[in-house]
Amino acid sequence: MSSTPPSPSLPQGPATPKSAPPIHILPNNISKTYALIHPVLLLALVALRFNALITDPVAELLSNLPFLALLQVTFVMTCLPPAGSAKDDDDNNNNKSTSANPTSNSTSNAGSGVILKPGKIGLRRKNTPKSDSGNLSAKLLPAILSLTLTTLLATPVLTILLILFGAPLTTHHAETLLCAAHMAVLTSTALIYVHGVDGSIWKEVWGAKRPADAVWGAALGTCVGAWFGAVPIPLDWVNVLICYVCRDRPWQAFPITIVIGAYIGYSVGFGLGRTVLFGKRLKIEEEGDVVDSKKVD
Repeated sequence: MSSTPPSPSLPQGPATPKSAPPIHILPNNISKTYALIHPVLLLALVALRFNALITDPVAELLSNLPFLALLQVTFVMTCLPPAGSAKDDDDNNNNKSTSANPTSNSTSNAGSGVILKPGKIGLRRKNTPKSDSGNLSAKLLPAILSLTLTTLLATPVLTILLILFGAPLTTHHAETLLCAAHMAVLTSTALIYVHGVDGSIWKEVWGAKRPADAVWGAALGTCVGAWFGAVPIPLDWVNVLICYVCRDRPWQAFPITIVIGAYIGYSVGFGLGRTVLFGKRLKIEEEGDVVDSKKVD
């Protein structure tokens, strides 16, 4: 009696890479307190300089840019873990678990061909806390690098996107560049600080597939707020109403409403990203383009 040959197993495709988890605000009182104050400071910066922004947008945006950069650097250094810190914590936890189980450690060493001599007491390295200067440098260098990459890479990209979305091509060059610079500092400084240049994460960022957190929510809120801020520009009836309220001051002019919308969108996205929407993301399926909200652990 003949036996049927076993059917060959179908080759399995590559495993789908696991998405990086959302970013938590650092668990200390200073970080949590400043995370509440930071968006208020940004809105206060716009509100206090609103009249000057209407009078001379170029000069005001240029003079406010260093203050915005300082606030963003302070925020990332105070409230966020730098890129790679989560991996270091996992390595430390693995080292602790290995040292807590000496039997498994010796077994693995024996299996690998290493023989431990009995009776020898190894020296245990003391876990000395890092100095304040070491902690400061470990946060300051990534913050400066993030701000540098934001200036060199994110600002030109956003300038091109603003032009593609309708910003003047042959005029208002300074306004477009400064608007892009403000949006870049708002969106990219914290993203680069916490994610570095990890290509898989940046694919999620550009594809709007990141799980919501304060960093991603603020970046997405900035873009959405800037887009809504551009809506009143071509509406003449809005210009008449606003000029009447603001004593004939043309604050509808480009790029005032876009910048204000970006700051408001940042604050709203920041708050929603770290509260009710934390850990959720929009999942777009290939068949039917079904949009679903999914919680990420």
